[in-house]
Formats: sequence, C-alpha cells, structure tokens
Amino acid sequence: MEERIKLYLANTGKSGQIGGGWTFLSNLRKGLGDKVEFVNTVEDCNILFIFGVTAVSKDDVYKAKKLGKKICLRADNIPKKSRNKGMSPAERLAEFGKMADKVVYQSEWCKEYAGYFAGEGVIINNGVDTDIFNTEGRKSDGHTYLYINYNDNPNKRFDEALYWFDMAWRADHDNHLWIAGNAPKVYIENPDFNWDLPTPGKVEYLGVMNTPEEVAKLMKKSDFLLFPSFAEACPNTLLEAIACGVKPLCICEEGGAIEVVRQFIPKPINLALWNMRKNTDKRLDLIPGNVKTIQEMGQEYLKIFQDICQKEENLAVNKS
Repeated sequence: MEERIKLYLANTGKSGQIGGGWTFLSNLRKGLGDKVEFVNTVEDCNILFIFGVTAVSKDDVYKAKKLGKKICLRADNIPKKSRNKGMSPAERLAEFGKMADKVVYQSEWCKEYAGYFAGEGVIINNGVDTDIFNTEGRKSDGHTYLYINYNDNPNKRFDEALYWFDMAWRADHDNHLWIAGNAPKVYIENPDFNWDLPTPGKVEYLGVMNTPEEVAKLMKKSDFLLFPSFAEACPNTLLEAIACGVKPLCICEEGGAIEVVRQFIPKPINLALWNMRKNTDKRLDLIPGNVKTIQEMGQEYLKIFQDICQKEENLAVNKS
C-alpha cells in the first residue's frame, strides 16, 4: 500500500471558525479526507502547507526549509498591513513564494494581483461543501435580499450593499433585507437610524452565524445575495450562496468574484444588466448544480502535493 503524504497545516488553532481562510481550511481537510495524513509538527511532515501568509510563523517556514521539507503556498490575496500588524504581508508573500515548491492561487485575478509578489503558480478555485450548501429544502418568498459578512473589512462595501437594496425596495416595496454576520455598531446600537436608508425599506439584523449549517439555512430562505465586495480572490460566501440557489447581485468586476459568477450564469452575460435589471428576469437564472465540490478541490490539491513529492523522489533516484 502506497504511503500517504504527510501534511502539516501550521497554526490551525482557530480552525472551526467560519469565514475566509478558516472556511477554506475546513473544506480542505474534509475534501482531502484520508487521502493524506495530517501531522502535528514540521518534523513529521512531507509538505508544509501555508494556507495563509499571516496564519503561519516564519519559524515554521524556515524550519521546514532547513529540514528539507516541501513547501506549498496558498496565496489567496494580499492581506492588509492594518489588519495584520507587524507582519508585512506583501513581503511575506514574496519571501514565502521564493521558498515554496509550488504556489497555488484561487483565481486568475488573484494570480495577477498576488503573483506580482509570490511568483509563478497554478490556479485552484475554491470548492463548496455540498453536503451543507445545496438546494435541498429550499423555500423563499421571491423578495428576500441577503448581505452576509464575517469581518469589518472595508473591501466588503457595506454601504454599497445598502444602496442597492434601497434601489431594489423602490422598485418593489415587498423586498426586504437580511443582514447577517458583523455589521457597523452604529446601526446595531441605534435602530432608529434604519441603516441610514432614505426610504422605509425593511431591514432585519440577524447577528453572527456560528456554523456553516446556520449560514446554509439562511441562504436557502434567501433569493438575492448583495455582493459588491471588492478585490476578493475566490469568495466562499458567493460560491455557497450560488450552491443554495441564491442569485448574486452587485458583483464587482475587480476581483475573482466575477470569475465565479460567470461560471454559473448562462453566457453571454452583460454584468451591468445582470445587476440592474428587474430581478424576475428568468433569462438570468443560475445553474447551481455546476459548483465545484470540496472533494473535487481536494483532488486538485492532492495532485499538486503528489507532484511535489514525486519531483523529490525523482531527484533522489537521479542522484543515486
């Protein structure tokens, strides 16, 4: 029986959280299943997998290099200095990219943007846990808008999402908005502000969703996802919503989100019309069954890990 690759995922103490890299980490573990062996130290691994440049200590990376371990770097974006104080994220991308045996990007956009620092690499789009995110039991009223956010990153463009809901409400007063996750405290603490909407559109704040199952349940009751987020590599929230049959609106063309959307909407698509036309246009229906599963994503990563290890074996044979 062929020995499984031993994979070390550094700094996974916060795994189990949802959002961003933590959702990816959970999906990767489940997608790979027993096809690799997850180990607890750099010394025991074949490959150090860096799933985020700010989620690993330099000590681990340099120790892995010194011990002759293979290194695979996942570059999903360029983390902000303001959110990762003292880490110099772009410099880390460049530093780890030079040390890595393989760099994986989440989208074409990400490869262009982060590749400036991390160098050449391959693209593996994120997958969806379809055991949780699917259309089974889906039931919505045709008027429910959803905005969901796991952090206060200004790139999420909260105010723009509220603007687009305001415009949707003007077109149809039955439309209403659910806000889930984190939201500006000024509105939560002052409900009389009504989210600064100039109209009396109905907005309900649902708080933080603590599990993927809670998120999926909410999505299956929603019709439209407001997703104006800027410069996202391959957003899990968008993929999960599409898997649940939710129609994404207000997609920013700068980032990987538009790449995601174009995979699941019949072509050709005029993005401006998709965002602006009345939402009942059946020609713009989704094809939710086409989402990549986490098992498919895991298989792509497994191929990368196998290739890295195979190169090492070939070198050893040639030297002998």
